[in-house]
Order: sequence, then C-alpha cells, then structure tokens
Amino acid sequence: MRFLVAQFGLLAVLSGVALAQTTLHTTTTLVVVPTLVQTQEKELVFSLTGEDFVLTDNGVQQKITLEEESRRPLSLVVLMQTGGDARGQFPSYANLDKMLASLLGDASNEVSIVNFDSRPEAASPFTSDVAQWSDAVDHPDEGDRGAAIFDSLAYGLDLLKNRSSSNQRAILLISQEHDEGSKTSLKDVVQELGETNTVIYSVTFSAEKTAARQAFKDPAHLNPPLHVGEGNYQAYFNLSEPLRLILGAIKKNTSAEVATLSGGEWSSFDNQAELERNLGTLKNHLRNSYILSFSPTSVDPGLHTIKVQLAHHPEMLVSARSNYWSSEPPDSKMTKH
Repeated sequence: MRFLVAQFGLLAVLSGVALAQTTLHTTTTLVVVPTLVQTQEKELVFSLTGEDFVLTDNGVQQKITLEEESRRPLSLVVLMQTGGDARGQFPSYANLDKMLASLLGDASNEVSIVNFDSRPEAASPFTSDVAQWSDAVDHPDEGDRGAAIFDSLAYGLDLLKNRSSSNQRAILLISQEHDEGSKTSLKDVVQELGETNTVIYSVTFSAEKTAARQAFKDPAHLNPPLHVGEGNYQAYFNLSEPLRLILGAIKKNTSAEVATLSGGEWSSFDNQAELERNLGTLKNHLRNSYILSFSPTSVDPGLHTIKVQLAHHPEMLVSARSNYWSSEPPDSKMTKH
C-alpha cells in the first residue's frame, strides 16, 4: 500500500497595507497545514515541538503556530462510487459502516454519506452514528455507468462549507482512479478546496481490473456474441476488457492526484481486507498529525508553493501540503484618503 501526502489549503488574503495615499481593506485567514512525520521505517514521530518545523511560502519563511491539541472535531463527507464498474467492488463495501465508525471515533465527529454515479445523490444528514445508515452503506444500490468524481467532490465541498469553520474538514473518496463524465473541472475543485480548507483522502480501485473480473461472473447474456466474418462466437467474457486494461493503465489516476493536491493521502484496494487495512492506516494518520498554521505574508494571488522541513532531523520523513490557493477576497476595495 502506498500513500502520498501533500496539501492545498485555505484562501490566503491580504492584511491591511498602506500604499502612498491608497488604503486596501481586506481580511486575513490562516493556512492550516496538517503534517505527518515518520521515521525511515514509517513509524510515527510524536515528540516534536513548533521550534522543530520550518515552513516557507514561495521560498519565504513564515511564522508558524503548532496546535497543542489537534483533536478538533472532524466533519467528514464520504463519497462512495456506486456507478460505473463500482458494482464489482460491492463485496469490498460489506463492512464499510464499521470501518467508517472506527475512522470517525469520537462522538464529537460527524459524517455525511453520498453515493455517486454520473452525478452525486442526495446526502445523508451529518451524524456521529454511522450505524443508522449501515444498510445503505454496506449494500448500496447499483448506479448508472457514470463516475463523476469531480462533480461529486464539488458537491461534498459545498456540504462542508456549512459546517463549523473550527472543525477539521475532510472528504473520503472511495472510487475508481479516473473521472468519467464530470462537468466540474479540476481547477474548480482546487479553488473550492482553498475556500473550505478541506483535505481529500482517496482510496481507489482499478475500474479496468474490476470490470475484467466482473465479466467472468456475469451471465453469458450480458456478453453478446462476437461477429467475425460469417460466424458468430459466444464471448463468455467481454473481449474488450483486456484492451480497457491496457488503455486504463496509461490514464492519469485523477483520484490520487486531487488527494495529493489537497494535502491528503491516497491508497488502492482490490478487496475488503485491503480497504479495511487502508482505512485503518488513514485513521492512525488522521489522529497523529501535527497541525501547523500560519498567516501568509505574501500579497500575490494564485497558487503558492509551501514547503515544510525539520530544522534538526533531516533523516525523518515529512509529509505535508505543498500548495495553497490565494485570492483577493470579494469585499476588498481601494479607497482614497
């Protein structure tokens, strides 16, 4: 199992700046940077203080704050693919309610479940009790042929906009690797991530591999005869699947990319045991990250590159967000003295 960690974040806006006879009125917000520190053997490190971290924004060192208590309540949206080739992974979802309950943990945390195919379905109300949605989570209805990942992420981000700004905001995306059919662009998702300070955690399956395996299980009538010349040959499995497997291998893993951009983690699964193991690792990392924050000193809108390092422990592995989005707040304006 492989995890990549990086981070996008919250809007960085200008603090009041006086320029000659012009005053710029703005507000200031924090960029929050969850940071995971591990040894070379991938063991978590718990003993660091704020003085151990060095953070730069576009190469300029920032003054950072380390939260002494990182157990802020969690608002989590789970986006679960039920369309496209996800039906071949429904057996992996069998105990998902228990996995999510373990991930959620404390009663102060809350979760909303959203199924999606070519579009996101209505969300369940936020709750700390996943058990009330057990049947819908463990035995979802099969969706259509779509897998609108970006549209569903945008939907989840809109849900999180209405949750408390003091909460950690996160999306758990359980899906295939690549988007199919979204109208929302990756750029739109990135900007919304900045506005809501949300982290995406992606756990993906291979649509091509899942479909190829499912083709052997489906009744023969789902795989119509193959016409070659004057003859008809019954395909006991879909002969196009090997081609899909090859073509799919060269597509970008967009689910992993968007998790990386947001500062989250991604992993892959092919069965229930792997899904449970990955979510267990994610739970451990969520609860043991250092929470750094800073007020940006840069006034430049757009994409900023941030880097987190350890001042005295170069041998340790640091995983943190590498970017955030900065833009002028809509109410900023220029006034004359």
